Amino acid sequence: MIAFISDWGYDSYYVGVAKAVIYGISPKSTVIDITHGITPFNIKEASYIIERIFDDLPRGTVLLSVVDPGVGTKRKAIAMKIEGKYCVGPDNGIFTRLFNRDVVSCFSIENPKYMYKNPPSATFHGRDIFAAAAAHIDNGVFIDKLGPKWLEVTKLDYNIPEIKNGLIKSEVAYIDSFGNVETTITMDDLSQAGITENVLLINGKRAAYVKNYSEGLEDLILVHFDSSGYLEISSNCGKAAEILRLSTGDRIIFEKKKM
Repeated sequence: MIAFISDWGYDSYYVGVAKAVIYGISPKSTVIDITHGITPFNIKEASYIIERIFDDLPRGTVLLSVVDPGVGTKRKAIAMKIEGKYCVGPDNGIFTRLFNRDVVSCFSIENPKYMYKNPPSATFHGRDIFAAAAAHIDNGVFIDKLGPKWLEVTKLDYNIPEIKNGLIKSEVAYIDSFGNVETTITMDDLSQAGITENVLLINGKRAAYVKNYSEGLEDLILVHFDSSGYLEISSNCGKAAEILRLSTGDRIIFEKKKM
């Protein structure tokens, strides 16, 4: 199976033509669309989503990830094997959130035999290099055939949650289509900060700790742990991001409600 994620959107032909290339190389492949709604050029947002969906992918899956503002530059195209699954995409940090796992091997995709066009287009590596490589891997080609081993993999810098004096300072990982604000705060972070009450403050505004969306009144700010184990800020039938005026990458502060 090939799991496909990009920032190409749903209105252009790019996704469709990349799939056509995949099926032309490997007609028996199954391609599923994780999302093509990544904020354009936002590599960090893509990396957060990749981390959250990775465990749900079956072994043997090829994760085709194309958020590539550096297309046509000297950045490498890479293929990696991680925990029995494969990752194909640009070497721009998009897979950073997976690097705490067992990265078995990484190779630079340079062999023209496994490209769709040679030389590839300077602006459409998603079709000519990444889609083709994903198809070949899914069709049984070993990733070491794609090119030389690559050891200097690019990693993004992240603001890890900062816990001090009963506060947690973090950042917005991404905002989903419901306006839910996704963070990188874990249950351990909340415990370390001593935030154990059902009511807390987010950027000074009152929020209620709940188990699901419907426990709160409409437009009330809620916090709970999402299906990936990270703290999510939401609102029952409302958009938390709009209520709190938050965007991806914004800093957020969690603290106990003052008595």
